[in-house]
Amino acid sequence: MPTRLSVFGVRIPENAIQSRRVLPVAVLFIAALTVVEWYSQLDFSLGVLYIIPVLIASSALSRWQIVLFGLCAALARTPFTPAASGLEALLKFTMASLAYTGTGLLLVEMSNNRRRVIESLARVQQEQRLREQAEEQLRVLADSSPAAILTLNARAEVLGANRAAHEMLGVRPGALVGTSVAHNLPVLASALDVAASDRAVRASVDGWAHRRDGHGFPIQAWFSVYGQGSNRRLAAIFVDMSEEVRDRERVHFEQLLDYNRLLASAVSHEIRNLCSALSVVCSNLDRRADLRGSADFDALVRLVNGLMEIASIELGKRFVAQGSVVDIRAVLDHLRVVIEPDWEETGGEVVWEVPEVLPAAAANAHGLLQIFLNLCQNSLRAVEGRAERRLTISAQADSDDLVLEFRDNGPGVAKPEALFHLHPVRSDSEGAGLGLYISRELARSVGGDLRYVPSGSGATFRVVVPLAVRAAESEGRRAS
Repeated sequence: MPTRLSVFGVRIPENAIQSRRVLPVAVLFIAALTVVEWYSQLDFSLGVLYIIPVLIASSALSRWQIVLFGLCAALARTPFTPAASGLEALLKFTMASLAYTGTGLLLVEMSNNRRRVIESLARVQQEQRLREQAEEQLRVLADSSPAAILTLNARAEVLGANRAAHEMLGVRPGALVGTSVAHNLPVLASALDVAASDRAVRASVDGWAHRRDGHGFPIQAWFSVYGQGSNRRLAAIFVDMSEEVRDRERVHFEQLLDYNRLLASAVSHEIRNLCSALSVVCSNLDRRADLRGSADFDALVRLVNGLMEIASIELGKRFVAQGSVVDIRAVLDHLRVVIEPDWEETGGEVVWEVPEVLPAAAANAHGLLQIFLNLCQNSLRAVEGRAERRLTISAQADSDDLVLEFRDNGPGVAKPEALFHLHPVRSDSEGAGLGLYISRELARSVGGDLRYVPSGSGATFRVVVPLAVRAAESEGRRAS
């Protein structure tokens, strides 16, 4: 704690500067001066020494108390001044009072100013220590961050960069500072050119970056442009999206293969039905004597049999890898992020009746998400034009399966028997009419199912997904 008073550079502790301690000392000092002047009968006045007790008392008294103490000191000195007329004595008393009180008040202001200066210095030093700690923490955070962080000037020259930025761009640590990255990070250099105005710009962007060896890789960047003129600056954080792009494209490719396999299986099924009908017709025609031995008729029979053999090729339908386990709650959270903005935009509502904890299921997360999205999009189209738009999603688990229901308050389904056929149920359908068919095949491919549940109003679809425990037991029985 800073002190108000120091004598010859020695600080006096705060607990020593108290009125109950200081005031008796000052009073005794005045009394001693009075006694000395009374008995010594000096030819000169010791009035200047009365300032000392005033200074001592001022270290612990308030301003109005100092004024009173100064008046008392001047009054104690008055009897020992040389004889003078009444006016002269009054003037001497007034001058002494002003001198004593002024000196005491000056000491108070000096000590208070010193206190404020010391407190300000301590506060500045504390802020400086905190700033240094924050800078050190930010420096460690930036250097240890897997995301690249850098700052560019108006000429796209690097003012600062962390370790990850050097590694991503393929340069040795510290080599980026002072060099231009307009070729390495053209998307950020373009942002500096586009944001040439004085206003601050904050945005995110996807683009490509180039390492020093010329190898390119996709990035996602978040940047902020600030400053004016030549002091324009750009601070950016960017990450390498190569792994994410590969994973996304791999998933898309696998989904495309799955859908193509489903469509091929569906077409094969329809061809088998047609070939069966043609076989019956050919058998009937074979009884006609005039067609027996006809080369054209024999060729037609061979073509029908060939088509039957091609259509009979079994296509694998289990698209989920053995042992795949999916967290249904995580899939539903992903679904919430995707569908709720569309429903909110149309003034609709999605009601979630899902427990906090759900057992794991044996399925493919992307396949399930595709099923759920298809059902939600169908419900969104079904409730268009209605005053109240609502979709209720519920989930519950039994001993073997996890059951999810999607209920909307739309007009319902006029022909439920035609829902899962390979043609549009509605004439105004925006798709090819394969969404529900593919969704059901995806559910069945993992041992589950997709069903339409008749209800009093709206449409209700139930998705059944086998639990991971049941799937594991089934695999074990097959293996044994």
